[in-house]
Amino acid sequence: MAEVATEEHVRSMPAAGLWAYWWRVLRFAVLGMDPREVDEVSVWALCVPFRLWNKRCRYSGQTFAELYSSGVRSKALRALLPMRFVYFCFLWWWPLVALGRALRHGLRGAKKRFRRDLARPDLALFHSKSEFSDREFAWMRPDYALGMFYAVDFARTNEPFYALDGKLEFAAACARAELPMPRAFSSQEAAARGGDYIVKNPTADLGSGVFAVTAQDLAELEDSTGLIVQERLRNHPDLRRLIGDKAPLSTFRVTTVLDPNTRKPVIWRTSIRIGRHGSDVDNTAQGGIWSQINRDTGEILPGVTKKSFNKRTSKTPGTYSAHPDTGETFAGTKVPYWDEGRALALRAHQALAPDALTLGWDVGIAEGGPVLLEVNVWTTVYDYDPPDDAFSLGCKEIIARLAATRAKR
Repeated sequence: MAEVATEEHVRSMPAAGLWAYWWRVLRFAVLGMDPREVDEVSVWALCVPFRLWNKRCRYSGQTFAELYSSGVRSKALRALLPMRFVYFCFLWWWPLVALGRALRHGLRGAKKRFRRDLARPDLALFHSKSEFSDREFAWMRPDYALGMFYAVDFARTNEPFYALDGKLEFAAACARAELPMPRAFSSQEAAARGGDYIVKNPTADLGSGVFAVTAQDLAELEDSTGLIVQERLRNHPDLRRLIGDKAPLSTFRVTTVLDPNTRKPVIWRTSIRIGRHGSDVDNTAQGGIWSQINRDTGEILPGVTKKSFNKRTSKTPGTYSAHPDTGETFAGTKVPYWDEGRALALRAHQALAPDALTLGWDVGIAEGGPVLLEVNVWTTVYDYDPPDDAFSLGCKEIIARLAATRAKR
């Protein structure tokens, strides 16, 4: 699916005007229509929460009403605030915010900034302090749009593969398909066996529910009901030499996507997460480094943290070529089990979710071989140099699938 980005592509990049934006909000939020063109998908995605407000949008059972009101602690205030109406007001008056963002940089170039923010509100909202180059603006992977597509598709079809979003369900599916994962134990088995373990809370996201524990810790737990207990794996020796023994297990993210011609999964994006000393996970939400991987050679490129990516003020974010805790340079190193890990992700996509549009597989780079840790249905990347036309290709498939599911209803 990869397509090389060119200056001609970037120059032809569509930009939305004010009336086009408002017309799209009316069509998608009020009338519930689906997008017909690639350049409509970003605004459509922003309207999805309004349309699905009180419907389950994820396998966990969450609704957008719950997700968007979680920041309001008072239950009484949540009950009184017409949050869905507030969200629509935000959609309708977003151009005023976009205009303010544009004028903040002065009159020169304000029109271009304004039109870009109307065309790609996902980038302007979720990376509000970042300055994207024209190429990034044109080719950025459509994470938010894909997430919203999955929300709509889940509400319409509830396809079986959405259950993979649950950690327990994912582990059971991998066991049935005989895909390699860290060995799992009951807390009692682990306590009796001794050693170190990783405990996961199945309901937590972004690495917040993952902890390294000892067998003694497990023995002292009063209630371990529902927890996932897995062996604690060590990083491949080539990685340990660079990031040290105190860093958590590193994973490389393999994003697979269905090829529109063959309907078979292919590799779309590749990256690696490198954890910091003292952390139990390599997740960027917990301070880890996200580095792209050269898809031809498997070499690690300079990486970014979530903070440096989201809050950069130049065209290129602050990058890391060396591990902050060891001082050792990791950029230029080939990812261990590069070929095996990619093949594992493709095999998992084909075995567990052959009809899924795109999935992000976290492959642990353990000393004994690559293992699957989880799959991300609502996946996110921090690629500061997008390698291909991910936006239009992905969104063309979104448009086709939305039309197909609507036709079946």
